[in-house]
Amino acid sequence: MEGRAQSVKEMGLKIWHQMLRPNRNLDSAYVYQPFNGWNFSTSYHGRWDNVGLRVPLEVSFPSVTTEATLRVNMIQNHSNHVGFHGGYGPISLGFSITVGTREKPNRHFSFDWISNAFSLQFYYIKLHDKTQSTLEYPDDEPLILPEEPSTANMWRLSGYYFFNHKKFSYPAAYRGKVVQRKSAGSFLVGAKYHHANLKITEPKSILSSFILNLTGYSTYQFSLGGGYSYNWVIYHRDAESPRDLRKLRNLTFNITAIPLLTVVNEMRMTHVIPPNGAEEILPVHGSLQPNALGKVGLCFTFGHFYINSNFDFHYQHFHSKELTEKDLKNAFPEGIDYTYRFSVYGHLFNWTAGVEVHYRF
Repeated sequence: MEGRAQSVKEMGLKIWHQMLRPNRNLDSAYVYQPFNGWNFSTSYHGRWDNVGLRVPLEVSFPSVTTEATLRVNMIQNHSNHVGFHGGYGPISLGFSITVGTREKPNRHFSFDWISNAFSLQFYYIKLHDKTQSTLEYPDDEPLILPEEPSTANMWRLSGYYFFNHKKFSYPAAYRGKVVQRKSAGSFLVGAKYHHANLKITEPKSILSSFILNLTGYSTYQFSLGGGYSYNWVIYHRDAESPRDLRKLRNLTFNITAIPLLTVVNEMRMTHVIPPNGAEEILPVHGSLQPNALGKVGLCFTFGHFYINSNFDFHYQHFHSKELTEKDLKNAFPEGIDYTYRFSVYGHLFNWTAGVEVHYRF
């Protein structure tokens, strides 16, 4: 048993070192890889997040029909994040936290495995802010409900494969250990799983917000897509030798665009059942939806140091089929003669702009 355990351990270490070693199949005329050890970085990012829900409703009683639109939006404006990353080879772990006057700071965690051939990234952020709900009636002023304390949790797991990975280096523009010597680009394919959960932490005024009495909602989305990434080498000067990198200089601009098709689009809406206030979870199914993400980066390498400025944009949205009272049986107390129909539209988009300073051993 000890011999078998030792063999498994040796095999695991062999696979681990094989995955972390420099890529020997790179086209050295286009890509230079002088670094293969540890790296550390500090970062500043400005974030803008918008999480929201729109529910157009039509309710009919025997003598009257009422139309209204319920909007629930998290009031998440600009926030400033400072953080650090540390990693070995293509692997990196990151953490950042908001700075400023917020009562509860937002926290962001990330795990990256970025090589020339593929990219695997996990992302989590928790937001603390307030939710603003409004009721909009045709030909009337919207009814603005009081703000509610709320939290939003977002997870994202994505993976991409780059076809031209011998001549094009995605990590050369974003945190890698390689340098793009000549301009090149690559088509890519990938997949993304995304989950977002918005919860009103102290639901008071929202309880009287008309029919649905929402206290939160969650989305579950899986997307497939493909796109293109391009590195434009503005300036490059080689090092004198792999051991003497003092004269290594490089300035590279990257742009990446990835349209996505969301093939799994699910939502869970939590609402309060009158009159006793018990909560019920309503599953809502969505259709195929187009979404997108994009990234722009400008990186400057000098010796072991690397400075990157970047801009990210992510857009996800949800659109359900039309629902009726058969789908939400407990919206009204029993004994009331009514019919209603509604659809659900959800959205999440965020963008970040920041600067990272890396030191690579």
